[in-house]
Amino acid sequence: MNLHTLIKPVNKTHSYRFIELDILRGCAIAIMIFYHLLWDLDYFDIVSLNNGMYQSNRLFSPIFFLLVGICLAISISKKQTPNERTKRLFIRGSWIFSLGMALTALTLVIIPEKPILFGALHCIGLSIILSIPFLKFKSYNIVFAIAIILIGFVVGLFPVENPSILHFAIGFHRTGIWNYTVDYFPLLPWFGVILAGIALGNFLYKDNKRRFKIPDLSKYKPATMFSWLGQHSLAIYLLHQPIITGALFIFVLL
Repeated sequence: MNLHTLIKPVNKTHSYRFIELDILRGCAIAIMIFYHLLWDLDYFDIVSLNNGMYQSNRLFSPIFFLLVGICLAISISKKQTPNERTKRLFIRGSWIFSLGMALTALTLVIIPEKPILFGALHCIGLSIILSIPFLKFKSYNIVFAIAIILIGFVVGLFPVENPSILHFAIGFHRTGIWNYTVDYFPLLPWFGVILAGIALGNFLYKDNKRRFKIPDLSKYKPATMFSWLGQHSLAIYLLHQPIITGALFIFVLL
């Protein structure tokens, strides 16, 4: 099961994939894999890299979070009652959050000096649940998005040296947070980015229909390759690090 399946767009009569969203997600996943490879090379002292170089992948994270919001906006089926929609999104959000907690347990064992306490999956899973009451505001979510992103920026200016896990999830963290964790995406400001995606999705895909024209991308091999990556984004996210680490261990470290 992949992230797009968890929040797949639905039109009036049948499930429909917008290939451009899969391609964008696939590009984001490919960039993430590249920078995680750089991180692994540095972590295992194979190649010494500038710290800012491989952490600059955070510049591409907004694309992925925007896509989560866009897919949430176009996943709403008119055939579902509000209670059915709430239940479906709550289950999906809880499932993604539970995967994040599994990564927390794993990293506490493997890299206890920099465990993932509230990473991308934690934030996305919880944001899906939190987005339920906001979906009805459609494009007006841009107002909430801007407010939350600005609050998140302000919160980041005031570090808390001994934050609780709740502080950490919201966005209150200690100075030099990237010295203590390898993946950190607090609700402030990232929930705001997802709300911006919901607003954008309602504008670009009104009534589950694309409001702009694009060429037939499916006939281009690079497009289909990145589309495939996007369709399997969650599985790739979960598996790429064990594969990279195993390959480095076998071919370089042994």
